[in-house]
Amino acid sequence: MCVCVCVCVQLVNVNLNELVCHVTARCPQGCTCVKRPFNHSFEVSCPPAILHSLPDRLPDPDRPAPRYGRFRLRFRGSLLSRLESRAYFANTSRLDVSNSGIEEVTDDAWRSLQTIDMVDLSHNRLTRLPPFLQSENITFRWIALHGNPLNCDCGHAWYSTWLKSLGAALHQPDSVKCRTPGRLEGQSVVSLDSAEFCRNPDLERFVYALKVRRLQCSFRQPGTTGRMASQAEIGVWVQAPEAILPGSGGITPKKI
Repeated sequence: MCVCVCVCVQLVNVNLNELVCHVTARCPQGCTCVKRPFNHSFEVSCPPAILHSLPDRLPDPDRPAPRYGRFRLRFRGSLLSRLESRAYFANTSRLDVSNSGIEEVTDDAWRSLQTIDMVDLSHNRLTRLPPFLQSENITFRWIALHGNPLNCDCGHAWYSTWLKSLGAALHQPDSVKCRTPGRLEGQSVVSLDSAEFCRNPDLERFVYALKVRRLQCSFRQPGTTGRMASQAEIGVWVQAPEAILPGSGGITPKKI
């Protein structure tokens, strides 16, 4: 005997962005992992102070269906100190590690980060950027670096050129500022040219003092008896402070 069963199913309209899947397998402890099919994203969110290093591995972003998914990693406020590369960066669209106390980004991590659509490194403790960022033409689609205490001494004069080369990819470019040396503290890096990185205020003050002394004192030409040095000769000495040698009784000019 055949029995027919009639089943009535009521379809309810649900916005696609309301369909989410909470994943627990391999999700970092204390964090939440959510896959959103409507935008093919796989979001991993960790509360502040939970992470002391990046997770070694994450859930498979292709599971559950639909198969395609890319990570959005929200690790703001972590306690990382050092940012290292991870294999899953290649499948990451956004990485937020702002306010995480990062003092160092490894070379491999810098190279891996350029594959990510959005990278937020703002408000960390980075004091330097590695020179290969410029020499290897490392670029980013979107990156935030403001709020880091950058050292802008003469050896880092390339910063301004490289940051400008990022163009619109650099978020809040005028807010990327120098912390040291003191003469450049608070200056926007992109507003500086290479000469400003390498200025020597002590030497400039020394030259200025010599120019003032030229007006106050008379110099005698070395190696002569009595003849006063001409104004042209004095000018040569003042314009070349490296030729002025400290003497025991004051400053003795050395002829160039």
